Amino acid sequence: MTRAEGGFTLVELMVALSLFSVAIAGALTVAVAMTTGLKDQRTVVTAEASVRGPMDLLASTFRNASPGVSTGTIQDVATCTSGAVIVTNSTSAPDVIDVVSASGTVITTLRSGYTSGSTLTVGDASQLAAGDTLLVTDTQVGHLFSATAVNASSGVVTVTAPACSPSFPSGGYAAGSLVVKVRRARYFIDPTGAATDGTPALMVDPDAGGPAAAEPIAAGVEDLQVSLGVDSDGDGTIGTAEWAFSQGIGALAGTLRAVRITLVARADRELVGGGASFLRPAAEDHPVASTPDRFRRRALTSTFELRNMGGSP
Repeated sequence: MTRAEGGFTLVELMVALSLFSVAIAGALTVAVAMTTGLKDQRTVVTAEASVRGPMDLLASTFRNASPGVSTGTIQDVATCTSGAVIVTNSTSAPDVIDVVSASGTVITTLRSGYTSGSTLTVGDASQLAAGDTLLVTDTQVGHLFSATAVNASSGVVTVTAPACSPSFPSGGYAAGSLVVKVRRARYFIDPTGAATDGTPALMVDPDAGGPAAAEPIAAGVEDLQVSLGVDSDGDGTIGTAEWAFSQGIGALAGTLRAVRITLVARADRELVGGGASFLRPAAEDHPVASTPDRFRRRALTSTFELRNMGGSP
């Protein structure tokens, strides 16, 4: 057999196999890196979607807050709790927000005045039902009533009588006062994820402590922080010193003009491999977390004008 007819030597074959193995290993390394990067990118996109959707919902809620009451002075006759926007602030946990906002476009007026008792007589009760929360207002102050029965033909709405001493306008509400169907909702974070398979979630209680059960809005949201803006100097803008984490602080004891909200969402699964190197970021007056983990996160901050309360800042 001549040299031209010969095959590979054992040494040549081993060298070829070694080079081939190196090439395949390099290709596999690139493929694994690309797959891991794609998974990481997917978790980032999921986390970002977890904050953008609920932020849009909050935007709609706050832009419709305090309907018909330019001062935001709204009192619940059952609890005498006051405020169109009530923030329970925390520096060590997520904040809690109660918001009174319009529920649809159901508006009518009082057919006769109201000073006390358990009935309201309205001009049109056809779109009202038992269980509705009604806001009676003279545009400067307002009071929340819970409807227990509605007679659409007579316009008589039976409501829960005041359980305290509400601050009604002098002489009560006159005939012609606005009656608006509203919702007083509470937004908070459930860190245990009881309704979302153990994943922290942004929750909404549709009647702010009433009989209705709270429901998850978005899984993966682990922090909710709020700052309140008041144009205390009347210059039409909200300066740095006019933001606070609670109402009624010093010069900020006035009508709210805007709300700044930060939501922090984490990925639905931990990153595989590597050490714990991620921290929940600081938001408003809630410091950065002290214990690292393997969850990627996204934070989103938005400022909403309270259009019914003095106009845009």
